[in-house]
Amino acid sequence: MNIKSLEIFIHLAKSLHFGRTSRACNISPSALTRAVQRLEEEVGEQLLLRDNRSVSLTKAGEYFLSYADDVLQRREQLQFQLDRTCELNGALSLYCSVTAAYSVLPDIVQRFRTAYPKVHLKLQTGDAADALTRLQNRETDIAIAALPDNLPDRINFLKIMETPLVFIEPAEYPDTVQRKKKRD
Repeated sequence: MNIKSLEIFIHLAKSLHFGRTSRACNISPSALTRAVQRLEEEVGEQLLLRDNRSVSLTKAGEYFLSYADDVLQRREQLQFQLDRTCELNGALSLYCSVTAAYSVLPDIVQRFRTAYPKVHLKLQTGDAADALTRLQNRETDIAIAALPDNLPDRINFLKIMETPLVFIEPAEYPDTVQRKKKRD
């Protein structure tokens, strides 16, 4: 059982979709199936119930997901403790919208690069609505996104800025957005 197999299983257990996990983990569907089968052989239990239309965790799969999460967290803690005396290095994946990449990131990246020159930033852009899902599925390490009313479990946030939300309408349709009446 290796770390990569655990990461793949965690993604699959959270997405419950072989195609999505296959794409996110850069692994062919057949290789993903074989990886799951190897894990099931090592554990000695069926971890997933799967048919042509759905995937779900068995009870053993739920226990194994908890185990896999724990192993990865402990590995991260170990690496952090071992690296404390070393300069921070490695790769960090960041997900945000294209708008955030242009408006928010430049200052943050400049400060980060100055503080941690040996960390390679991997930028992924897409729909801001996908940011939290990508974090939960471990498809990215950090994300820049709007803060939802209900923050999912095991997600932390740091407020870096507030932006106003405004309505914009074409001049030829002046009554699309109702305006507040100006007081004289």
